[in-house]
This record gives sequence, C-alpha cells and structure tokens, in this order.
Amino acid sequence: MRRIAHAPLALALVGMAWGAPTTLLWSADDPTAVSVSVAEGYSHYDATELNEVLQLLENLTRETAGLNPYAVSGFSGHPATQLTLSVRKGPWRIGVETEFWTQTFAQSDVPFDLSDNQRTDRITCQDLYANPPASLAGCIQAREEFFFLPVTAQVSWMPEWRPGLRAGLGYALGILGGSASLELSTTYVGEGAAPADKIRFDIEPDPLVNPVQKWFAALEWTPWTWLGLESRAGWRRSRAGGFTMRNPTGTSRVFEAAFNDPQAGDQMWVRWPATAPSNRALWIGSRQDAQSNASRYGHQLVQGVFDGWFATLALNFHWSLS
Repeated sequence: MRRIAHAPLALALVGMAWGAPTTLLWSADDPTAVSVSVAEGYSHYDATELNEVLQLLENLTRETAGLNPYAVSGFSGHPATQLTLSVRKGPWRIGVETEFWTQTFAQSDVPFDLSDNQRTDRITCQDLYANPPASLAGCIQAREEFFFLPVTAQVSWMPEWRPGLRAGLGYALGILGGSASLELSTTYVGEGAAPADKIRFDIEPDPLVNPVQKWFAALEWTPWTWLGLESRAGWRRSRAGGFTMRNPTGTSRVFEAAFNDPQAGDQMWVRWPATAPSNRALWIGSRQDAQSNASRYGHQLVQGVFDGWFATLALNFHWSLS
C-alpha cells in the first residue's frame, strides 16, 4: 500500500526531470512567496493495540454471563483537515502544518440480565422494559471518543519542472498531542432497581506529547500565480504512550464491577495469566499493581501506534513579497 501511494508522484518526478534545466532545480533566485494551504485527506494505519482493546471489550460482554454481546468497529484510518502556513523561495519551501481529527465509537442499548445466566436467546432493551426481571438487569450506553492534534514543521524541495507545474519531496517533524474520553451510562430495571448512573473518564497518553514524522512527495499545478492545486502522498510515523485515566466524574456499578473499581491515574493494560498467555484480557490498574502481580500475570501497557500512509488534496493561496 505504501508503494501504491508514492508511485504516481514518483513517476511524474522522473518524467519531468529529463528536460528540466539543472539551475532551476536548486536556485533560490525566484521572488519570495507566502502561502496558506487548506487540505482534506485520509490517513491509514493499523493501530494494532488499540484495536485489540476494542476487541477485548467486545469479548468481555460475550463471555460474561447474562450480558448480550455487542460489536465494535476498529481503527483503520481517518479523514483529516490540514492547515499550513509556508514560505517559498525558489524550489525550497518551509512551513508549519496543523492537522486535527476525531474518531468516535458508540455502542447503544446493550442489555444485560443476570436472572438467567444460561440465557442463550437474544434479548433487547425493549424486552427488559416490557417485562422487568426479578433480579439485576438493565441497558448500557457506551461512547469512546478520540481527539488528536499533530503540529509539524515542514521543509520541501519542489522545483518548477514546467511552467505552472512543481513537484518534489518533503519531510516534516513535529509533535502529536491529543486525548480521549470514555463515557458509560446505565439504566437499571427489575425489582429493587438502582437509580440510573453514569461515569466519564478522560484518557490521556503518557507522555501527553509525542513525536510525529512525515515523509512525502508532492505535485502542485498553479493555473494562476495566486492559486495552486496540490496533491500529496507519503508515510507518517506517530505513536502515543500508555493511556492513563484522568478526571473521573460520576459512578457506575457496571464499570466498577467489570474493572475492579479503577481510579484516576490507572492505566490501560492487556493482561494474561502466567500459566495461560493466550487468555488475554483488558485490565485497568496502576503500575504498582502491575508490578506486584507480575509473578501471576503478564502485562502489556496499551500503546497507540498510528504509523501508515496518507494522501491529501490541497488548495494553495500564494502572495508574492516582491
């Protein structure tokens, strides 16, 4: 997939290089210009560990007696909006790019009924509301939201190979900031049902800010001196550290029971018994607890790995300073 993303621009560069005067490839004699770019694009990545967390949440409901399973969709990529301010002198361009994107997962009306732990038929929240059971039962609404804000300084080499047509290569280095939130609302039904409850956590990477790099090829067509259309494709390397629970608000009997009453400062781990390493499960706890349980369990701190290809299409607005 990485080769596919680069192939069209690489061929264009090779084709135009044959007739380009050598002096135009490096000379910075052209007037200085300032550019503002607005881009829309798509970034692809695997995010293996975060996807495993979502899958383990799904497995938890499937394996818990009395709780109907729900399905989750995983991380595979996202659309992104980018804003860039840059300065160009000859074929050289330096600038600062900001990119922002969010991704939301939601699971609605997930029923649970502990009155019959061997239940095999599919129940719904409507079933529970219509015929409340005698024991603990209810419906869960879950929502996970992720927000990321990469900011990078960029340098690129883009000679004018033909009048109005530039192409070249670039590199970007910057920081990746962001956070996430988890919200769980539960409505209880049945005899002696507890009041509805709701809990919300902020989830922050540790450290909060992480490095991000980009390598890219770009092709810009400028039909007018003040306006250009640029296509860009490349590879991004960005990762976030261990995810930590912050700023808890509210309470949830279901959440506390499932994750053994997690506290602010606890982190997300994948844990497995030392005697059965294939039995992986999501666990929320502190580093101290993980170390104290190391003889009985293996632990893997959940990481966000967002390495992958990206492609964008931008409108560039130019102003000459001469």
